Order: sequence, then structure tokens, then C-alpha cells
Amino acid sequence: MEKKDRILNVEQVRQALKCSRAHVYNLINTGVIDAFRIGSRNGLRVRESTVQRFIEEQEAREGA
Repeated sequence: MEKKDRILNVEQVRQALKCSRAHVYNLINTGVIDAFRIGSRNGLRVRESTVQRFIEEQEAREGA
């Protein structure tokens, strides 16, 4: 059975990346990280797999 992808809010993404909320919003606004809204009043959400992929790409870039 396939594991479900968790949905993270901006604060959870910030904690995972160890950066500021402003930096998370910058990554989203520039299209580096894909985000979406659930409902009209809720904040932005990001798939956990998207965050993990971003981290892996950054680690690979630093190791190159």
C-alpha cells in the first residue's frame, strides 16, 4: 500500500527547512516550491514530498 503524502502548512515547511516564513513564501512565490490552497480562507499548503524533493535537490547541489 502506498503511503499518503502529508499536507503541510507554511509553519511546518518553515520548520522542515529551518528558515523564515518570509523565505518559504519567497520560494512559493517564485515557483521553486509548489503550493496550493484548500478552501478560500485557509493558508497555503505544500505536499511533504515537495519539501523532501527540495531538500534533496539542495543537498545534491551542495555536494556537487
